[in-house]
Amino acid sequence: MTLVVDLLTSLYLLAAAAADALFGRKRRRYSTAVDIDAPVDVVWRACSAHEIEFEGAQRIGIKVARRPGTPDVYEGHVFVGERAIEMAYREIESRPNEALLIEILKDGSAPSVAPGRDHYVACTFEQRGEGTRLTMVHELTHETFWSRVLIPLGARINGRRLKSYCEKEAGTAKPSSRFGSALMTGALTYASFGYLFNWQFAAVLLFLLIVHEGGHAIAMRWVGLPVQGVYFIPFVGGVAVSAARHRNEGERGFVALMGPGFSVLTTGAFVAGAFMTEDPMFELLALASAMLNGINLAPVLPLDGGQIVDAALSRSDPELARVINMLTLIAGVGVSVYLEWYVLTAILLLTAPMVFRPAAARRRAAPITEASRNWLVAGYLATVAFYVTVAAHYMV
Repeated sequence: MTLVVDLLTSLYLLAAAAADALFGRKRRRYSTAVDIDAPVDVVWRACSAHEIEFEGAQRIGIKVARRPGTPDVYEGHVFVGERAIEMAYREIESRPNEALLIEILKDGSAPSVAPGRDHYVACTFEQRGEGTRLTMVHELTHETFWSRVLIPLGARINGRRLKSYCEKEAGTAKPSSRFGSALMTGALTYASFGYLFNWQFAAVLLFLLIVHEGGHAIAMRWVGLPVQGVYFIPFVGGVAVSAARHRNEGERGFVALMGPGFSVLTTGAFVAGAFMTEDPMFELLALASAMLNGINLAPVLPLDGGQIVDAALSRSDPELARVINMLTLIAGVGVSVYLEWYVLTAILLLTAPMVFRPAAARRRAAPITEASRNWLVAGYLATVAFYVTVAAHYMV
């Protein structure tokens, strides 16, 4: 469910950022509140810690120390996966269990950490029963367009990380319900497809998505990665999320390929059913499956095809990979606008900052081996050829 909320929030923030840029508004304040089932002192220690690490699919952590010769300036790094990003801040006010105010400093911080001027972050702590209401406020003058989206969205995500961390520290963490999340997001996605098409075709699309995301989940288990859950996104599709990082780019490419790869079985069954019975329903199912999976194999990040090509390029020159990803992204945006698939356009634009970063900075795992690359490329081309053939046959 959080993925759906984050997507809708991102679309709203993207629209608000465009409006701000149009009217020249640069100074902005963002407030995020989260209720944490933990005592206020636990939440305070987490927020004021100079060294902390959060669990999840990738390493997220902070490690800072007082800058020599200064009483209130701290510097160090934010760790995202294997990347260490420079960070520096000035502690303006610190009232234990009540409030914390810092200023993010451009001197000593990477642009991704300090994307604006006069960037202040305030945290207030309010005891509510046995829990704590944590309110985080960011105020800054933006210097980039994308910081208008990433700062408030990042605050929401960091609030959830802090909630999970503090509740685990306090022993009040509740087990998550993977089935419940899949069921709820699936119902919302079914309703969104029913609104766009009809209820019968919505059921077909949801079934195809279940098979597709099931392929990703099976591949994760196959390579030894824990599956965090499968979630569906209204008007968009679905995503299978791993609870750990891929150890190498070969794994990432294989997991990405197995979504459409596993769906070859059901698509083939639909083709066989159409051949044996000449029932138009089987032809529709075969065409829908071929179109859904074939489009997903387009070599554009963040689609499966983009993940596969990016993984295959991990042995190549990083700048070459970056240029290829940029060109395919531009082409993907152009095609989606031409076809009036505006939801896909928004998704591609939201992922643009990741694509435009140097490829070397995005790598979180070891490069793919030459043998794995050859098998991955062969499997990718064969799967693309299969879906193109099926789609072309039933579209004629």
